[in-house]
Amino acid sequence: MLLLNKTLLRMARGLWRWILLITGLKLAALIGLTAFARIISSFLGNVNSPELTAADAGQAILSALLAAAAMLLSELLTGEVEYRCTAKARQSLRAGIFSKVLALDVGNIEKIGPVSAITSSVDGVESMQVYYSKYLPGLLYSLIAPFYLFFQLQQVSFSSAILLFAVSLLLLPVNNIFRRHIEKLKTEYWSSLEDLTGYYLESVQGLTTLKLFGRDENRTRVLAEKSRGFNNKIMDVMKVNFSSFLLTDGLIYGAVVVVAAIAAWQLLNGNLSLSDGLMVLLLSFGFFGSVRQLMSATHSALAGVSAADKVERLLAVDTSRPYHPDMPEEENPYDGIRLEHVSFRYQERNAALKDISLEIPKGKVTALVGLSGSGKSTIAALLMRFYDLENGRILLEGRDYTSFTPEELRRRVIMVPQTVHLYSGTLAENLRMAAPAATDEELMEVLREVRLKEWVLSQPDGLNTSVGDAGGKLSGGQRQKIGIARALLCKAEYIIFDEATSSVDMESEREIWSCIDELSQTRTLIIISHRLSTIQNADVIYVLENGQIAQKGIHEELMQKTGLYRQLVEEQAKLEQIGEEEILHA
Repeated sequence: MLLLNKTLLRMARGLWRWILLITGLKLAALIGLTAFARIISSFLGNVNSPELTAADAGQAILSALLAAAAMLLSELLTGEVEYRCTAKARQSLRAGIFSKVLALDVGNIEKIGPVSAITSSVDGVESMQVYYSKYLPGLLYSLIAPFYLFFQLQQVSFSSAILLFAVSLLLLPVNNIFRRHIEKLKTEYWSSLEDLTGYYLESVQGLTTLKLFGRDENRTRVLAEKSRGFNNKIMDVMKVNFSSFLLTDGLIYGAVVVVAAIAAWQLLNGNLSLSDGLMVLLLSFGFFGSVRQLMSATHSALAGVSAADKVERLLAVDTSRPYHPDMPEEENPYDGIRLEHVSFRYQERNAALKDISLEIPKGKVTALVGLSGSGKSTIAALLMRFYDLENGRILLEGRDYTSFTPEELRRRVIMVPQTVHLYSGTLAENLRMAAPAATDEELMEVLREVRLKEWVLSQPDGLNTSVGDAGGKLSGGQRQKIGIARALLCKAEYIIFDEATSSVDMESEREIWSCIDELSQTRTLIIISHRLSTIQNADVIYVLENGQIAQKGIHEELMQKTGLYRQLVEEQAKLEQIGEEEILHA
């Protein structure tokens, strides 16, 4: 019955005053109920007494109304405070979870999965807030209320008081039997919910592909099966809840019936006055009010405890990064970036890089080429410090990467990824993510550099043009150009282009490469590109194969050697020639 979850208690900071206030208001309502029962039972017990005057009756009715008004006010205030506690809990929990998610960085997000982060911060919080607004106040209330009522009744009918007190204590271990079973079901419930959410999210994101290959009906069928499975988990929980309430209510009503029989027996034997008998009857069911509230809150709070287990795993992820600001610089630092004997593997995968050593000279263009899976994008991720190394080290102009915080490093090294993500809002808002203080003139300048200035000027709202949900109002080429413009606003010395033109049309690709050519005059560029013709003028080309450097040199040198680079260039030239011939014949 006691759901004292460490994670939830630790996250209750700032909520305890609301929890204690709710408990106090519940106790105030209970005191009002006791006073009301005492007044009513005394009045009804003496209603036929010749000593009862009209003034006494009026006084009793007024007192009962005041007690009822106090109970009503306590209940109304309880509802208001519960609402405020709920709002505060939601805000506090979501802020804590979201702050943790933001601190995870790319590598750790991949470990927990984005779906887990979504379910933790949305559905998980909705379940967890019940723990604070209902369960904890109910637990404190249920620990106090039976003792209070016992001492109120024991002077009236000790046998009735002791029976009611004993049954109220018995309900806790009885309910605990069901709780263990429900805990297991709730764990399965959350696993099923996460599976369903992930499958649904994946289906929505890939809807175009499903329609393209006519697989939407099959996907719908699987989604329906997962929905039915999730529904079955809900029904399993509800069945156990029903059985729990059936047994506990049976004990409660059984105890009330027995107490009523005891009171009747004592009344017939003259051991109990009518007013005291009425008070026992009025308070006997109220004796279990606290336990019933706790049991009801327990079943709701169990979902929060299950969600807290997931949140605990999220919060337990170590977000600390190696940081050695006092690490000495090299005496004769290399002017650029150098990787020395770097090895890396992703979680539960084969090694992505094996003892890689390479140099990226400042002010030059360095290209990384190779087959898919050869380690090109892994090097880019390590240069951005999305991950930390297993072995080896990376130095930036003589300083070890671990002597920078990730934030400091990313002010000097920036990346334009294969897919640029935009957020709903305006062009200016998306650009200012890179430089919040940038002026309109600065924004227009970087837009000019990426060949978007004229298009922006042609829009009625200019820089305030809406990009739509996730940039949906823009073409693929426009989104990539805005990504490059954001990188330029950072004024980073090193810019990584990771397949930056792989998802745009040929016209946009030509414009983007023209922009990149201009940037090569003033910035240090690291280019990963599937189109080898675009990197032929690079100052140095590294050819990767199976996580290792297979070749190094400039285009002319590599073409004179028999190797992977020459093979890739020749194969791509053949494919482009075939494509041009097909276009001519068409």
